[in-house]
Amino acid sequence: MPNPLDRQAKIAATARAGVWFSTLALGLALLLAAYFLFLSVTDPLQLGRELAKELELEIDGLRLTTASALLASLIWLTTDFMAVAMILLIRRLFSGLRAGTGIFTETTAIRLRRIGWVLVLIIPVSMVVDGIARALLRYWADPTGITFGIGFQDGDIYAVILGLMLVALGHIMVDAAHMAEENRAFV
Repeated sequence: MPNPLDRQAKIAATARAGVWFSTLALGLALLLAAYFLFLSVTDPLQLGRELAKELELEIDGLRLTTASALLASLIWLTTDFMAVAMILLIRRLFSGLRAGTGIFTETTAIRLRRIGWVLVLIIPVSMVVDGIARALLRYWADPTGITFGIGFQDGDIYAVILGLMLVALGHIMVDAAHMAEENRAFV
């Protein structure tokens, strides 16, 4: 028969790896945000070129000021800020698992649900942010040629489905945690 302490040690080791990976992802996301903000201040023209390339816009001669570059960066990074919030939630989830609070607990289920909701919300926010960023860059390049449009890709649909599945799993886990508490009360 396997030793339950070995299983808890394996869970703690896996959760520790999750904490490290989520910390690394958090660091990379913050580094990306710092890069965009730094570029906004030091080389707004380069930022304009990079944003236009990222948004697949054919804009020649886009001249951004430092203020407009900072505004464009903050708008563009909105989705990344939400991703940082999600990574922080994931990190807290792994930290709780590492501390031994349990997998099938109400706290773990609520954290999982929150991760799912943030993942679901990132997609529409990303679509709106892309539309706003495109409209602003086009307006700054040619004030008479402003347009606004949003769209989605295949991956967006999969992310929404995954997020909703995490939310549903979180709801099931909350109910399971309540049932486990009720069963312990009978014993």
